[in-house]
Amino acid sequence: MTACNVFSPNFGPPVTMGKLILYILILSLPTVVVAQDYDKWAIYHNRKEVSKFNNKKETYDERKVTLLNRILEGPGFFIIEYTPAAEQSDWIRTIGFFDTSGKSIREYSNTLFLKLHNSEIAGIMENRQQVKVYSWAVPKDPAVAATVRVRRILLCTLYKR
Repeated sequence: MTACNVFSPNFGPPVTMGKLILYILILSLPTVVVAQDYDKWAIYHNRKEVSKFNNKKETYDERKVTLLNRILEGPGFFIIEYTPAAEQSDWIRTIGFFDTSGKSIREYSNTLFLKLHNSEIAGIMENRQQVKVYSWAVPKDPAVAATVRVRRILLCTLYKR
């Protein structure tokens, strides 16, 4: 053995570019597998995205959305676009508007895309400074629905200004 081989920095076999890429892919695979999708939703008012949310973690944030009175009086639409993380063809998704006491104002069933005219959202907000918008899903099968605990998700809290 020569002194050159003993002190050489290359102790292992040479690594080719292909092997290096394969090692990187194998090491990064667990992070891709562990990644989880979450339900998400976007809120639009008069063709502008007002807010975008997801239910990545439990939050006590009110997810505030402010609507201007002068804009509610004109033409246009208020839109909620809900995107579930998993396919929910066997479930009925409902989006509901509630006042501060928790009383239901209006509910829309079997929808992932809710489009309301400004006059309709103004009617929901009438004489109220704040309205909470929730969503929940129940199975279509009544037998299964009886065994499922329904949990509402706060989509946003609407404020009128």
